[in-house]
Amino acid sequence: MRDRVAVILCAALLTVFTALPTVAQPRDVSGVRVLAIAPFSDENPLNRRIASFGATRLSELLKGGRLQIVDAGRVAAELQRQGLAPTALVSPSKTIAVGIAVGADAILTGRILEVLQEPASGMGGDDFSALEGRVTVDVRILDVKTRLKFFEGEVNCSVPALVPVAMECVARQTAARVNALWPRN
Repeated sequence: MRDRVAVILCAALLTVFTALPTVAQPRDVSGVRVLAIAPFSDENPLNRRIASFGATRLSELLKGGRLQIVDAGRVAAELQRQGLAPTALVSPSKTIAVGIAVGADAILTGRILEVLQEPASGMGGDDFSALEGRVTVDVRILDVKTRLKFFEGEVNCSVPALVPVAMECVARQTAARVNALWPRN
């Protein structure tokens, strides 16, 4: 009887613990010294300038921090050398190959999901002060050695201004996330 109760109790505990949500273990970021910033990708040719601005601005914001930064221009040159477009970086193996080629320990990629310029809610007309800019970028930071993700998620901003101001906001939010992973000592 006691054995039967012990089995039932163990089964109940196992059921409870398997139903609990798992907490992701934080990745060890201590081996990362060099972070490459890839040009943001966007399949819409009209958004490529804003995509370029976002990655370039992010590179500028991260310089002088804990990590050495391989800027988006240098990564773009490597992409071109390998015959790749920024849209090819949805493939982890291509992303890793580019990261290795530029000497990075980790590589940050961004894919623009939304760029929208519209009149602000309840406003109309041609007045620039009545515009709302919205940008959403899917950001991923991969460890070049392990292929594990240090970060993946959407970063978005909606501001009462033009789209470049919204992209500046996305770049600043992304820089804050990078600096949270690799804080200055």
